[in-house]
Amino acid sequence: MFLEKDKLSRFEFVSIIEFSLILFLIFISTLFSFLFLPLILKRFLPAYSAFFNSQYFGIVLFFLSGILMIYIFYYFCCKKKNKTFSEGMFLNPVSLKTGAMCLLIGLIMPLISLPVIFKFAPHEFYAMDLAKTKEGLIYLFACALFAPVFEEFFYRGFIFPFFQSKLNSFWAVIITSLFFGLSHYMNIGNAYILLSMFIVYGFVLTLIRYFTSSLIPPVITHLIHNAVLMSCFIIFGNK
Repeated sequence: MFLEKDKLSRFEFVSIIEFSLILFLIFISTLFSFLFLPLILKRFLPAYSAFFNSQYFGIVLFFLSGILMIYIFYYFCCKKKNKTFSEGMFLNPVSLKTGAMCLLIGLIMPLISLPVIFKFAPHEFYAMDLAKTKEGLIYLFACALFAPVFEEFFYRGFIFPFFQSKLNSFWAVIITSLFFGLSHYMNIGNAYILLSMFIVYGFVLTLIRYFTSSLIPPVITHLIHNAVLMSCFIIFGNK
């Protein structure tokens, strides 16, 4: 099924040039959100430096970066292609049964991986340190709610359909899963067992995206997964 150009991969998405330009614009918007904007604000509003150095401001920057990314996708994948936002970003409706299955997978995945996380990365896992402070807890809560949306738009709403349309579904699943897993290196350092686990996460989420032909199911799964993980970090982070 994955080794041939199946019917789900016979569609036009964005060109290679557009793909490269979108990645460049996302890179620039990320630099602006997390580097240049804070520097500018700290320079011209020094009285608020404490806020600009806090996790609360980090949440603002996180939202700003995510919204800019989604707008870039909207412009190139929807507006330029004369598609609605739902059509261009594959937000196809799914059945209640599919949603329930995704919710169940989202619950099972973190319960399986939590023992591995607590055993192999009690000091390396960034979220565990964040959970020890009030600001960190709020930041984790925001990430648990909204990071899955932003990440799914990028990986399963942009990266996956690009490679699916240019190569085939098999390589799109593999490449997207690797992209997703390896991009979390900064969160877990050199804990290669956890890095492999994130690649498996990516594989499961991308398969869900493939079999449902919709971005909504992996968003649901990812959201529940993160919510369970963050809840456990909050509960056990101070112990």
